[in-house]
Amino acid sequence: MYKVFVYGTLKKGGSNHYFLRSSKFIKKQTLKDHSIFAPSGYGFPLLLKDKGGKVHGELYEVDDITLMSLDMLESEGYLYHRIHDKELGFQYYLYNDTGYSRIDKKKDKIKDGIWKV
Repeated sequence: MYKVFVYGTLKKGGSNHYFLRSSKFIKKQTLKDHSIFAPSGYGFPLLLKDKGGKVHGELYEVDDITLMSLDMLESEGYLYHRIHDKELGFQYYLYNDTGYSRIDKKKDKIKDGIWKV
């Protein structure tokens, strides 16, 4: 089993929450030194490292099959990288910012760190 932090469409009420239908909700969780961004035309948030930022989400316990499904949804290794933070004790999906995206880090930042589902 794996602990996974979710912050966007996978949260309760989100359009992709059904991927977690067989997973155990653990608790609400805050990820520090990261922020989420919502560029125009994207229907999902992008998580990036951001000193002093906070992202509010949910922590789930998932099995191997669910983790593989999440990897496919998040295009793990391409669009996102799954980060296993041993210090925090959970994994999360970090946007692979190659510099080609249309992120305006001032305008697109969700300042309160909460993706509205």
